[in-house]
Amino acid sequence: MKTINIYFIVASLSLFFWFCEKYVKVKGPIPFRFEFSTFGGPVDGDMSCGEPPIFMVRQEGIGEKNLILGEFTFVGQFCNNVETGEYGSHEYFAEEGLSAAFGYFMAENGDRLNISPIKGQILPSTREGYDLMFQDPIKFDGGTGRFEGATGSGMTDSYVRLQEGRTDHVWTGSIILK
Repeated sequence: MKTINIYFIVASLSLFFWFCEKYVKVKGPIPFRFEFSTFGGPVDGDMSCGEPPIFMVRQEGIGEKNLILGEFTFVGQFCNNVETGEYGSHEYFAEEGLSAAFGYFMAENGDRLNISPIKGQILPSTREGYDLMFQDPIKFDGGTGRFEGATGSGMTDSYVRLQEGRTDHVWTGSIILK
């Protein structure tokens, strides 16, 4: 009888924790730290960015597992002025609606967290072993699944190794799930 009671308690607690994980929504901002590396990839869609030296760039990569996304992938596509280092949603990059700039994180379950167009500048790196860096604000703009209606903001902290074609990122901030 004692064994049955123990099994009943363990089963009840397991069910309770499963229910909480599955159905309890977190209220308020959730801090995040997304660590990932990206490499160049083929550009999708309209490549309009204006006249050279402005070009469309695509970055793709995978990230370290975290509590918000689990294992994840990142895809970003944006216009970059290779002379000034400016990137993102600038008036001279393309006429309204012509640029195919976007960015998102894809969680391991397929839910997508969209990034609002980022605007910033790539600068010479201050970190040893890297050639360039960018540290600019980001905002989230909804997504799919549990990220539908999500908002939030943060900062990029990204470093580029030109010879490898690799960018290492640590993005931090907070996200609010609806």
